[in-house]
Amino acid sequence: MIAAEKWYEYQENYQKYGLDMKPKAPRKKPKPQKSGITAKDKTRLLLLTVVAGILCIGLIITTAFAASIKYETNQIIQQNHELEAEIENLNVAVYSESNIEALEEKAMDKQGMVYPSSKQVVYLTEEDLPKDGFADIMRKQAYN
Repeated sequence: MIAAEKWYEYQENYQKYGLDMKPKAPRKKPKPQKSGITAKDKTRLLLLTVVAGILCIGLIITTAFAASIKYETNQIIQQNHELEAEIENLNVAVYSESNIEALEEKAMDKQGMVYPSSKQVVYLTEEDLPKDGFADIMRKQAYN
């Protein structure tokens, strides 16, 4: 009997520490995992696609807006160049019309004006009397 008692004692120790190699309860079979995409993954994928689409649309709108601003800027620059050219032409016209030679020519040709002789000039005081002729002084002042 001692051997049987020992055997039961060993058997209890084996069961206590799990050395008997017998499962205590039937093992549950693990559920096979689906290889497909779960609903949570589908939601994340849809959200990511929508965000990427919104970013692309925003990029397209921003690019179009920048292109329209660049076009308007180029139009303004072109108008500026045209105005600068017109101003330059007007400056040349003003210079050519206000040039002393042009004024003298118009006065003599169109108006019939001539330089006065020294006998045609009257001076109020003796100090005003020039040493050279009046016409010579006028020419010197006009061309200097």
